[in-house]
Amino acid sequence: MKLQCLLFLSLLASCGTIKCKMFGDEDEEYDFPKTLEEFGYHFNEDEQLRNIETGNGFNFVEKGDNHRYNQNRYEAIGDIITDYVYELLEKEGLERTTIPVDAQEDEPTSFFFQTKDAQSNPDKLLILIHGSGPVKAGQWARSLIMNDCLDSGTQLPYIRWAMSNGYGVIVANTNINTATVGKAKKKIRGSESPEKHTTYLWETFVQPAQAKNVAIVAHSYGGVCVLNLVNTFLKEFKERVFAMAFTDSVHSFQHQETTEETISFFVERGVNWASSYDKLDTKLKTHIDYTPTLSAGTDKHALTSYTSMKSIFKFITKKYCEHTGTPLPEGFDDTPEEANENNSSKGIENLETPMSQEVTDDSQMSQDVTEESQMSQNTENQETSELKDTNKEETMSQETVPSEEMKQNSQMSQDGKETKDNVKSEL
Repeated sequence: MKLQCLLFLSLLASCGTIKCKMFGDEDEEYDFPKTLEEFGYHFNEDEQLRNIETGNGFNFVEKGDNHRYNQNRYEAIGDIITDYVYELLEKEGLERTTIPVDAQEDEPTSFFFQTKDAQSNPDKLLILIHGSGPVKAGQWARSLIMNDCLDSGTQLPYIRWAMSNGYGVIVANTNINTATVGKAKKKIRGSESPEKHTTYLWETFVQPAQAKNVAIVAHSYGGVCVLNLVNTFLKEFKERVFAMAFTDSVHSFQHQETTEETISFFVERGVNWASSYDKLDTKLKTHIDYTPTLSAGTDKHALTSYTSMKSIFKFITKKYCEHTGTPLPEGFDDTPEEANENNSSKGIENLETPMSQEVTDDSQMSQDVTEESQMSQNTENQETSELKDTNKEETMSQETVPSEEMKQNSQMSQDGKETKDNVKSEL
């Protein structure tokens, strides 16, 4: 019997050795560089991340036999890029604003970005809300920044368009929900979750802002935050918010308690550009949402904010003119755009490399999710928080098919002919 036990323990030990060789030392700590240059990378003239010596794109697999090292290296570079994007926002003229505004000296804080005229602009304000995961203010998808270019992965093109068209801008930072104080992690008051962060921004900065006309662009889980805002501040939204542009949003009238009035508002002033194999702006039918849905011109979730960008600018411009009763700009062309998926010289196909298989899109809950984003789940609304664990690609494949019935469903919601329970039964 003792001999059998010894043999069994020996077998377990050998399995442990094999595991270490396959996956690396789980207890090993890595001391990574603190700058992109020390990692051997920089952003070139085309705003693409490139190896300084070879000119090649980003390589996730630095050590082929050690995924843990590769993952930690990726996250370390991602953290540097986050700070780099913050710097770019400030170069564009945005200011970092600490929240909560009345924080005590020893209280954990977060921040967001806004233009200097975000509070004083009497006319127009644009609010940008990213998805869940490790992405921070100014980013749509970190994977795109690292594998494609800054234009496709950041909110900079939206910010530049807004500023050039007379908008004040607020850039949310929903995924910073905790901070380390001493040796303990504490939740940040007003930013305990993405929903609470956007609610705090609305109450503290948007409500007192002078802008009479507000537009919102929200990606992925950002749509959940917007639906929460509409449910809470519906009267204000009806008065001020003239357009809500979503990109592959995962908001759900089924999972988030809502009203028929809120649904009608989404039908009237919202459009969701969803991932699809169809051409850009093709009308799609959804089985779980009455929000008008169009194809983003790409089947890749991370790319939807980029490929639908020009269509969103047209949508916002048109809705603004409708809301204010002003004529469309001279030369305004409402013709559907061609998707800009293959715009960069790097090529989007690089997102299918081993890197992207191990580290999925930043907007979804994945292996790339940091501890902060995990703690950002709204424990007060478990059904809503579970949306973060939804496989986006599976959801879209179930819900998007070419549509004519969507018009009928939307009209029924607008006319008030369907109750909330009926809507849910369809979902």
